[in-house]
Amino acid sequence: MSYDVTVVVPILNERDSLPQLLVALKAQTHRPKELIFSDAGSTDGSIALIENWWQAERWEGADCQVLRRLGAMPGAGRNAGVLAASHEWIAFIDGGIEPEPAWLDRLCVHAQGHNVPAVFGVCCFSAILCFDLAVCALSYGQGSVHPVIPASLFHRRVFDEIGFFPEQLRAAEDLVWGKRLADRYGERDICQDAIVHYTHFTSSWGQTLRKWKMAEYCSVVAGVRLGQQMLCFIGLPLVYGALFSGTAFGAWVFLVYVTLRGVIDPVRRSQNRRWWGQRPAALLIAPALAVALDLAKLVGIVQGYLSNFRRSRRVNVCS
Repeated sequence: MSYDVTVVVPILNERDSLPQLLVALKAQTHRPKELIFSDAGSTDGSIALIENWWQAERWEGADCQVLRRLGAMPGAGRNAGVLAASHEWIAFIDGGIEPEPAWLDRLCVHAQGHNVPAVFGVCCFSAILCFDLAVCALSYGQGSVHPVIPASLFHRRVFDEIGFFPEQLRAAEDLVWGKRLADRYGERDICQDAIVHYTHFTSSWGQTLRKWKMAEYCSVVAGVRLGQQMLCFIGLPLVYGALFSGTAFGAWVFLVYVTLRGVIDPVRRSQNRRWWGQRPAALLIAPALAVALDLAKLVGIVQGYLSNFRRSRRVNVCS
């Protein structure tokens, strides 16, 4: 017996990346019985693209709908999809992600074979252009593979038992929900053969830094990744304090930091030590980008702490 699956996709202005995802969904060896796109207010024609594609490419016995949730964060979009789903098994994927043909089939087989209500698929992160390569190597690692929620399959009872995604967060909602999942079910069940690919990294300094800052801000507000935040919150000011001391030792400390973060760390994270491939210019971008990303991260942490402080003061005043 194979599962009837609803695939939920939260989207916002994904017209450029949707065609690859739509083609990949139809190419699944185990096709979903239902597709639900939860749109947060796209203005780039994403909804029309989905509706036209489904009219032309629909397959027998399946349904597709677009839920309009203006301003919804990713967690709220996923929650809306779960509530609207017609089937007991629900898979998540995001715009910008492309599943391999056997992705959904392997998730279902794994869930059946191991009799588990939650199975994580894995995402392979890679980039091609110079700047994108540097972003990928500094974050996930070029060619690295990680289990992620927008590649995974869950039974509806999981949501009944641990609740839904936080709806007020623009980022880190998956970390919060994933922690609740681990607290309830223990170690994640991962199907290493259920593979999706992500290649759509931001291609500008401004977009990347804003995304980095927002991700860290949301992590602080959500109360996750506290160890990393404290390391950045304490360590980075010490590094810059040493640099601005004007001493040779201070300059040496800063040089070591840049080397570790911008040269060694991308190699450590990436599957191939020559992560830059045919684009050695990415090597020159990585150290400067690493410094900028860490500063953006620090700003996000500070803003998150201030937001939590203001929130706690309001609670105290009201009580």
